[in-house]
Amino acid sequence: MEERNIIIKKILEKLYIEFNPENLCKLTLDQYKDFFFSIFEYINLYKNKYHLIEEDFVEFSKNIHHKYNYDEYQDNCWERVAFFMDELIFRFSTPPPYFFHSNFEDFKNKLKRDFTEGNGL
Repeated sequence: MEERNIIIKKILEKLYIEFNPENLCKLTLDQYKDFFFSIFEYINLYKNKYHLIEEDFVEFSKNIHHKYNYDEYQDNCWERVAFFMDELIFRFSTPPPYFFHSNFEDFKNKLKRDFTEGNGL
């Protein structure tokens, strides 16, 4: 169990770094898309090995939300975090053929259409 807790802490630390609003609000839509998929790939490395559950991802979202005051940044900053966390929780808790149960290229192709300016990103 200790190893699992270490991995959860490691993922959360990475999210704290990656979701720093100073950097996040400056990303173009294409840069955000690349960022989004790279974080999903990172988390997927640990998902099955350490039996991460939906509640872990909900906690990630809460912790990120409370770490930074996104209201001080551009309008789309919190929306980008919320979009990521919503997708993470949804894809994790939805049965196949979504992200954690399919190959990564299929997942990316399914999500590409969701990356639009009108989607708050």
